Amino acid sequence: MLNVLMVNFPAEGHVNPTLGIAKAFAERGDNVHYITTEKFKERLEGVGAMVHLQPDLLRRASFNPSTPSGLNAFLNIHIQTSLDILEITKQLSKSINFDFVFYDKFGAGELVRDYLNIPGVSSSASFLFSEEHLKKLPLHPDSEVPFQPDETAEKLLHQMKERFGVSPKNMVQFMNNNGALNVVYTSRYFQPNSDLFGEKYIFIGPSFPKRKETNHFPLEALKNEKVLYISMGTVLNQVEEFFNTCIDAFSDFQGKVVIAAGEKADFTKIKQAPENFIISPYVPQLEVLSLSDVFITHGGMNSVNEGIHYNVPLVVLPHDKDQPMVAQRLTELGAGYRLSKDNINVQSLKDAVNEVLSNDKYKEGIQKINDSFYDCGGTEKALEAIDSFVKKQNLLNS
Repeated sequence: MLNVLMVNFPAEGHVNPTLGIAKAFAERGDNVHYITTEKFKERLEGVGAMVHLQPDLLRRASFNPSTPSGLNAFLNIHIQTSLDILEITKQLSKSINFDFVFYDKFGAGELVRDYLNIPGVSSSASFLFSEEHLKKLPLHPDSEVPFQPDETAEKLLHQMKERFGVSPKNMVQFMNNNGALNVVYTSRYFQPNSDLFGEKYIFIGPSFPKRKETNHFPLEALKNEKVLYISMGTVLNQVEEFFNTCIDAFSDFQGKVVIAAGEKADFTKIKQAPENFIISPYVPQLEVLSLSDVFITHGGMNSVNEGIHYNVPLVVLPHDKDQPMVAQRLTELGAGYRLSKDNINVQSLKDAVNEVLSNDKYKEGIQKINDSFYDCGGTEKALEAIDSFVKKQNLLNS
């Protein structure tokens, strides 16, 4: 029985992919301590984790990371969130001897590992970035775009060093925590340029344990209907105009149209939709995808993996972060139809949906990716690699 500490960035696309491995740890008898926000408490406790709550600085935040001020706001949330996680870690470590820390690419992972001085395992919720790709990120020290942390960031980093004796190697660490062992929730087949990533990267594919959540979504209304599901994820702002275009495009859709509007959507800006539409701030995505015939998505890795899992043809409208990379890979493998965010109108949306519904190549492309997921070995493969790694690290440090 091991004491496992799990830390993460408190966002859907980062927490949800870890549910399967948290469940696997707990089911074999490990004590899983997961630091996260109230938003994810119910679903993590549902897979057997003990949840320790941190403040949620992200949920209501609104910023544009493409501007210097927005990027600083994003960085400051990362630093303050890391300070909160380190403080909880400090308190937990007074009574618990953790065997290793399991952390996301985003966030406080390496800082917590260094503070506790224990083995650390990184996990990636999306595709791995090559070093050349990382250099294009504005927080990278070798980026062509100069970036200077603001006074608030400098104060918080000084506070981190003073209180916990740790600091990031550079600012891009908050977006690219590494480990001597790295678990990746995709397959080598789906990962672009997978030959760049050696044996310390374990590709286990995604897992989708049933989420314990309270919701009142009318799933019964979707049964025996053709279903078009539309979601732009949980972090995009100002999506109301896009949803209005969708209402115009699919008002005559022969079936149900489900729009996951997200918590930040202003419903007063969304026009009245026909009766075949269901528009909700929150949608139980796995359950809806299991009944869907086509999925319009922003191309976030979590949503794409879930669509693939249920063999749903994808129309992808990438915006930023890893989304263009995901959309490109889907296009290369014939598994998705990509629409430029600059070419979104009633006709382009209709054409895209008709294309993926009528052309079997998209389902065939998705099936190949799905098959590669099943061949990965899943959480069982991850546990074997982690046990071997932790044992080796303990022998080296003894």
